[in-house]
Amino acid sequence: MIDYQIEFLRLLEGLRTDFLIRLFECITMLAEETLMIFAVVTLWFAVDKRIAQKLFFVTAFSLSVNGIIKNFVKMPRPFADGKVSCVREYTATGYSFPSGHTQNFATWSTLIALKIKKLSVWIVTVVLIILVAFSRMFLGAHYPMDVIAGALLGVLFATVGNVIYEKTEDKNKLYLWALAIFTPFIIWFVISPNLLYADFFKVYGMMAGTCVGINFEERYAPLNYNIPIFKKVIRVVLGIIIALILKAGLKTLFATDIVRLGLVLGALRYFILLFIMVGLCPLMFKKLKI
Repeated sequence: MIDYQIEFLRLLEGLRTDFLIRLFECITMLAEETLMIFAVVTLWFAVDKRIAQKLFFVTAFSLSVNGIIKNFVKMPRPFADGKVSCVREYTATGYSFPSGHTQNFATWSTLIALKIKKLSVWIVTVVLIILVAFSRMFLGAHYPMDVIAGALLGVLFATVGNVIYEKTEDKNKLYLWALAIFTPFIIWFVISPNLLYADFFKVYGMMAGTCVGINFEERYAPLNYNIPIFKKVIRVVLGIIIALILKAGLKTLFATDIVRLGLVLGALRYFILLFIMVGLCPLMFKKLKI
């Protein structure tokens, strides 16, 4: 089965041109964390934090399960042994099955479609999921079975997660249950460390930081959306700038060559990032009166 998939990837590799490579690089970026930062910050600070919180929680849960599956299946990437070449290999982190990019995009785009409930949005969502999945194969990062599984899991987690999230009154319980479910895996992966586990630790840190940050914000600086548009724009711009600076700065600060320590520091780095964004930024907005 793998042989047939490799032949398909080689066929796609032979179709690459500079234009198509740039096109599918742009498409694959739709599933990367930079766009998620922009989308979540905009929703959280300027539109409705409840929508942003659901989008973040369900997507983070989906990616956590993706990480667990990857780290137990341990499927090597198709480019690992030189069977095909990979474009932007530095974004192809972790193991291959299932595709994290595809599952990530399928999860949050399906959640948006479920929220808007328009046929045109559903059509665009399905087309974009297919394009993101295809981009991962075209760029040599994944096998066909990886992206198919990622797409199906993303839609599944979005659909089920949306229902569970809406029916749960105390959202804190969702975060606590999720952290309780994933903590044994964190312990297991620390005991047997591997650099390819890094993404799972990052998402775990994000969920923990968001949980603490939400409680801090609700207690000390609940966000008010009854403000002029220009103040909302200032919030979003400040939030994105702070997020990007923190993301780069904490990565440099916590850099280490010790695998086990690096995994733990990765979780801590994203815990700090999300706590500052979710908890301290609203407090800053309150002090600045924006």
